[in-house]
Amino acid sequence: MQVTIELPDELAHRVEPEKEHLAELIARGLSQRWAESSGGRRELIEFLGRGPRPDEIVAFRPSPAQIERARDLLHRGSAGVLTANEQAELDEMAHLDTLVTLLKAAARQHLG
Repeated sequence: MQVTIELPDELAHRVEPEKEHLAELIARGLSQRWAESSGGRRELIEFLGRGPRPDEIVAFRPSPAQIERARDLLHRGSAGVLTANEQAELDEMAHLDTLVTLLKAAARQHLG
């Protein structure tokens, strides 16, 4: 299917180098809605919602199910068989990992 859209100039300049991958970018963007309810995000929100102490933040680890899911996605990614939704989920996991790393660094500053 062919679709024509108008983009603001700034966005058009950003899209130009990626035009060969535009369908993939759109698919990832659409799948972002799915990723927003990912298990990893829910786990982190529930953990932080309990108001953990700095030592609990430093000790935080994803659940075994989330670790296994990440391994599966990484394996599938290495094999080149990830769907757009799975790639969005893996991207979400990477973002959450960065966030947790930063939280742990900040929490360590409060440990005596």
